[in-house]
Amino acid sequence: MRLGFGGWVVGRKLVVLAVVAVLAVSAVVASASTASPQRFGLAAAAARSEQLRLSQAPTGLQAAVRRALGVSRSPLGGASLQAKLTGSPNASGSFGISVAIDGSTAVVGTVSPNSSTGAAYVFVRSGCAWSQQAKLAAPVGAPGGLINVSVAINGSTVVVGATDFFSGTGAVYVFVRSGTAWSQQAKLAASDGAPGTQFGISVAIDGSIVLAGASSNSGSTGAAYVFVRSGTAWSQQAKLTASSDGPGQYFGAAVAVDGSTVVVGAPINGGAVYVFVRSGTAWSQQAEMTDPGGSWPNDFFGGSVALDGSTMVIGSPGGNPGGAAYVFVRSGTSWSQQATLAASDGPPSAFGDSVAISGSTVVVGAVPLVDWDSGTGAAYVFVRSGTAWSQQAKLTGPGGGAPGDGFGNSVAIEGSTAVVGAPGHNSAYVFALRS
Repeated sequence: MRLGFGGWVVGRKLVVLAVVAVLAVSAVVASASTASPQRFGLAAAAARSEQLRLSQAPTGLQAAVRRALGVSRSPLGGASLQAKLTGSPNASGSFGISVAIDGSTAVVGTVSPNSSTGAAYVFVRSGCAWSQQAKLAAPVGAPGGLINVSVAINGSTVVVGATDFFSGTGAVYVFVRSGTAWSQQAKLAASDGAPGTQFGISVAIDGSIVLAGASSNSGSTGAAYVFVRSGTAWSQQAKLTASSDGPGQYFGAAVAVDGSTVVVGAPINGGAVYVFVRSGTAWSQQAEMTDPGGSWPNDFFGGSVALDGSTMVIGSPGGNPGGAAYVFVRSGTSWSQQATLAASDGPPSAFGDSVAISGSTVVVGAVPLVDWDSGTGAAYVFVRSGTAWSQQAKLTGPGGGAPGDGFGNSVAIEGSTAVVGAPGHNSAYVFALRS
C-alpha cells in the first residue's frame, strides 16, 4: 500500500466506499439520460479495491472524501511517494549521501565508515516498482578511512567518485551496463594528482564527458578535470581552474555538465560559480557568478550546482535567511539571473544544500545545519511558466519526516521523477511529480 499524498492510498475503505457510492448514485440520477451504463460499475469496482488512489478521482470526489475522512489536502502538493530505497547488502553508513537518476535507473551512494571501500547501489524501475540491480564497489584509500561517494549517471554509464576524508586520496570509477550486468570500465585519475586533493569529491557525466572535482588541489584552490571517452578508453582532456579563484575556495566542490558546457562551484570564502565551454577540444571560462544576495563568508554560494541546457541552478545554503537557490539563464554567451527560489513555508535551514534540474522543474534540498540530529529535512519542487517560477510541492519523508533523517541532503530529478536522499536514516525516496 503506497503512502504519500498525491498518490494517496485510502486506508479507511468503508468511508470511501460510502462516499463513492453516494456520489455515483447521485450522478446517475442527475444525468440518467446521458450517463454511460458502465460508469457506475467502474466506480464501484474501483471503490472495492484497496488500492484506490485519491489522486485518480475527480476533484469533487477528492474533496468529498477528504471532508468525510477529516483530512486536509496533501502537504506534498503535486507529488506522491513512489518508493523507499535501501541497499543490500551492507548499505549502512549514510546511504543516500548522494543520488542520481536517468530514465528508469537510479543510483544511490553511501559513506563507508571504518572501511577502505565506498559503494553505490543501482536501482531500476518496472512500472512503479523499484528493485536493486547492482552494488558497485569503489575501492580507495586505506583501511579505517571514511569513504565519501559521489554518483552520476547517463544512460548505461555510472560514475562513482570515492574520496577518503582523512587522507584526501580519491579516485573516480566508471561502470557500464550490459543487459542487467554492471562492470568497471575505467578508473580515472588526474594527470597531476596527489594525495590530499579530494579528487572525486564531486562528479558529473553527459554522454562521453565526465567531470570530476578536486576541491583541495593546489592548496585548496581546487580544480576540475574533464575526461572524454573514445570507444571504451578514457583520457583527460582538460584541467579547469578559475581565473579569479584563490586558496581556500574549494573550486570543484560541486560540478555539473551538459553538452559542451561545464559548471563548477567554489563555495568557500564568499563563494562563486564558474561556467566553461568547449570549442573543439579546448575549454575556456565563459562566466563567473557571485552571490546575488551579497557575499558572506559562510554563504556557501556554489555549494551545489545543476545545469540543463541554458538554465543553471545554484545553491547557497548558508545565505541569509536560511539559505537560497538562484536560477540563471543564458542568452548567447551571457548569463543573467532569472529567479530567486524560496520555500513557501518560510526560510528553512540550509535551503539550497542540494539542487537538481530537469527541463523547467527544479528540486531544492534543505537540511538542518545546526540541529542535524533533531531537525527534519525537506525538498522543494519548483516549476517554470514562461520566465516565472512557483513552488509546486514540498517533499518530506513519510509522516512529515523524522528527526535526524537528513532528508534533502541530496536530490536528483529526471522528467517527472525525483529522488531524495535521507542519509541520516540510510534511505532514499522516489517521488512521482505532477506533470
